[in-house]
Amino acid sequence: MEKSKFGLTWRFTDYCYSEISHFIECSDSIHNEDGLRDRYQDFLEKFLSKEIKKATEVDHDLIGLFIGDLDNRAHIDFLEDNWLEDADIVAGGQRFWERSQKLRAIHPTIEVS
Repeated sequence: MEKSKFGLTWRFTDYCYSEISHFIECSDSIHNEDGLRDRYQDFLEKFLSKEIKKATEVDHDLIGLFIGDLDNRAHIDFLEDNWLEDADIVAGGQRFWERSQKLRAIHPTIEVS
């Protein structure tokens, strides 16, 4: 399994903790072929525990899943104007969008799921 350094320093907010926890809950729909779901859930748990640092080596498929989840949440909370009445959600969605774009730039060859 190919790995790369995660590449970002992450600032945690209440929005971030809540949404990453939601990523874990929703990951049950990921096929567990080759333990993908289990590995992604483990990555997210470590991420929430602040064990994933800028220099942490992470499997490419997990980075791709994470970028996809960030993109999805950013579309719902920021890009699609679903939460105009809640500035905190919009700001969280915008931060997720910016981070997903930074991760794409750091890892341009990783396939996003």
